[in-house]
Amino acid sequence: MNIKKQTPGDQFKGKKKIDDNPDWENLSDESFAVLEKYENLRITPDTDIPVPVSIITINGETISSEGSITTFSGASKSGKSALAGWIIAGAISPDGIINDPLPGLCVEPNPNRKAVIHFDTEQARHKHQYNVKTILRRADLSENPKYFRSYNIRQLEIAEYAKVTSEICEAAFTAFKGIHLIVIDGIADYIKDVNDPEQSNAIIKYFESLAMKYATPIIAIVHTNPGTDKERGHLGSQIQRKCESLLMIKQEGDISFIVPKHLRSAGKGKIQQIQFMYDEEKGYHVGCGVHVGEDTNREAEKIVLAARIAREVFADQAALKDGKAVEKVMKVTGKGETVAKGYLTIMRAHEMIVQGDDKLWRSNPDYWV
Repeated sequence: MNIKKQTPGDQFKGKKKIDDNPDWENLSDESFAVLEKYENLRITPDTDIPVPVSIITINGETISSEGSITTFSGASKSGKSALAGWIIAGAISPDGIINDPLPGLCVEPNPNRKAVIHFDTEQARHKHQYNVKTILRRADLSENPKYFRSYNIRQLEIAEYAKVTSEICEAAFTAFKGIHLIVIDGIADYIKDVNDPEQSNAIIKYFESLAMKYATPIIAIVHTNPGTDKERGHLGSQIQRKCESLLMIKQEGDISFIVPKHLRSAGKGKIQQIQFMYDEEKGYHVGCGVHVGEDTNREAEKIVLAARIAREVFADQAALKDGKAVEKVMKVTGKGETVAKGYLTIMRAHEMIVQGDDKLWRSNPDYWV
């Protein structure tokens, strides 16, 4: 690819000039050679970047999309694998229809029967097989489709995990003309020490590259430290930073529920804490409403208060810039700038207010219907 030398005036014709340095026109051939070498990494307003397809959503909010990692975390036996099984059932279904769907959870159908690959590093083989049968029963399939590949790699040496994973993914991608979903049940087992920064960073980078290479979402399941909500070690910290979303699975008695912890492509306020529990008669988990706990009540109270403030701040069709909106919320509430910005964030997340082409915020009449 050749980089055409151009002046700032040519590059931003009709716009404000960013760089009027005359030396721009006199850059050496060596300098342009270096820029050309890394042109594939450069992002401009004209770079052709396809928008990743959302594969998993909750209440219409993107949880997992092509080329990204999504993390499920929680204590042992909290229901992480059960939620993953729900998603796998949806992913292997050509029409997306499954038995006992989890309310609000939607998995993009797989009409082209691309590979759905599952790696388990924790379960005994007989328990793993039981889980596979559960997935097929939920997907209403009488036999295991060839494009659903579930592997128990617990018997392998840790040093082999990544190599075997790569080889299986490459072969499945070729055989089934694509990969719809990859699930890693036990990502911490891919390294010897979850507290080692070098190992942790390397394995997260490996799975990031895998997701991007095959344009597929990867669900990575990880345990939290005993008695805490923190994912294990440096691995947990790194996966927090890199994942598209992190859902924590908590449990109270026999009931598990989803807590949206970190979301890049969704609003927390739009994702309810969906509950599920094991049904002995059906042999798998089923949905059982929405969790209402102390945190949920506090969040609900914040939303109600934000709505009241929005009514007052944006009354009489007021149209405000960001700064003015913050000032007015501060005046109405008597609170500082940080709190005011927090209320505006809630208003935007719940679409109590909308921004017009003029970049001004107004009350959204549809919210108050």
